[in-house]
Amino acid sequence: MTRMFSFDEAVAAVNGTVVNRKGVIGGTLFVTGVSTDTRTIEEGNIYIALKGEKFDGHNFVKQAVEKGACAVIVNAMSKVPDNAVGIVVKDTLKALGDLAEHYRFKIGAKVIAVTGSVGKTTTRDMITAALEPSFKVWSTKKNLNNDIGLPQTILSAPQDTRVLIVEMGMRGRGQIDYLTNIAHPDIAVITNVGYSHIGILGSREEIRNAKCEIINGLTENGILMVNGDDSFLFDHVRNIIPLNNGLVGIFVDDDRKTTVKNCPVCVSASNVKENDGMDFDVSVTLGEKQNTLKDMHIALGGEHNVRNACFAIMCASLLGADMDKTREVLSNYVPMDGRGKTFHGKRYTIINDAYNASPESMAAAFGNLNTTNPGSRKIAVLGGMLELGDDSAKLHEQTGEACGKYEFDKILVTGDDRDAFIKGLKKLRPDADITVCKDTDDVRAKLQQIIKDKDTVLFKASHSFGFEKLAGEFIDND
Repeated sequence: MTRMFSFDEAVAAVNGTVVNRKGVIGGTLFVTGVSTDTRTIEEGNIYIALKGEKFDGHNFVKQAVEKGACAVIVNAMSKVPDNAVGIVVKDTLKALGDLAEHYRFKIGAKVIAVTGSVGKTTTRDMITAALEPSFKVWSTKKNLNNDIGLPQTILSAPQDTRVLIVEMGMRGRGQIDYLTNIAHPDIAVITNVGYSHIGILGSREEIRNAKCEIINGLTENGILMVNGDDSFLFDHVRNIIPLNNGLVGIFVDDDRKTTVKNCPVCVSASNVKENDGMDFDVSVTLGEKQNTLKDMHIALGGEHNVRNACFAIMCASLLGADMDKTREVLSNYVPMDGRGKTFHGKRYTIINDAYNASPESMAAAFGNLNTTNPGSRKIAVLGGMLELGDDSAKLHEQTGEACGKYEFDKILVTGDDRDAFIKGLKKLRPDADITVCKDTDDVRAKLQQIIKDKDTVLFKASHSFGFEKLAGEFIDND
């Protein structure tokens, strides 16, 4: 069995008190893994009892020991079972983070952390794809990006991992600060600042400040990579980044990149063209020096995905990856279902972008639909955007205006703020063909009546609308 670290290392990492109810322990006790779930625990693992809203892991401590846990981490001496070895701490969730921080430095991998209002998962996966041909890479799976998921990602990394890529999500101030001080990234990426969670945080300024907490855990000489086209974010970051950290700006907008001054390192896409995806060149400018990668291609549509690819390309360049291999894997990169993945069927084309929705990701999805399958009939199937608080109606109206920039043939819309969306849409497209739907079931029924062969259909809504499943139904019936 693989030895992650010794029992003594674990005790020191979590600053815990040992309770030995097992008697004499022969030799050094080694930990083979860290588990928070007795359903998947393996022999030699250390079990951490986490307390949540719906469960308390302390109720399963005895079961963990019976299944072979070498030790347990609990919040009281009384919770260490007979014939077991325990480590007692005040906060078992913090202990999980402390162990992850210890292991992050023990394996010595380079760490890349990604956050942002929109596009962080696609960017994370593009970075992973860009680096995998050159290094042993371990990255966040699915959406395990919170105070439990991020430590679990780190602790599950094989010991020979050379690059560790983690995603950082948040719902309030202080959360990314906590995560970044576990991961201590060598490279931190902020994709953008939008309106996601504005209902919780209250303003874009607070959202930006929360995202920028990622800087707090950067290693000495660590690098922050930021969307330079987002002036609200980039201009703020330039004023707060510590002197010992580097700053890289990623630019796709021609107007924006020609006006930004004094950017230490600029990565800019040029000659951006639609071609069954996107073609572009990438230039990296450092002082007077400039290196250019020509004829890059990604299979995804939209300038936002060009920017995501530029993040990946720059990470690969900074770590010394084989850029020819990076070019090849990015040209073949396919996103996960629900994140803009396009299905080209015999009858119609489905764009499944329904994992979640915000004003920024909605606008990007409209651009993607517009450029996919030129000449086909375009149908936008849209649900609401959640967690926008008091600004929800206003932001839905603005999103309607963003949709109105394109001449989509049919628009199906549902959600509590659909009237605000329609109001915005009609400002630019008073003649738009709009079908109002009561709920997701109504969307399904009405789309079945509308859809025709050769149509291109976008599904986009916040996750709770269930549009991912709905898109899958139309794919399965193609």
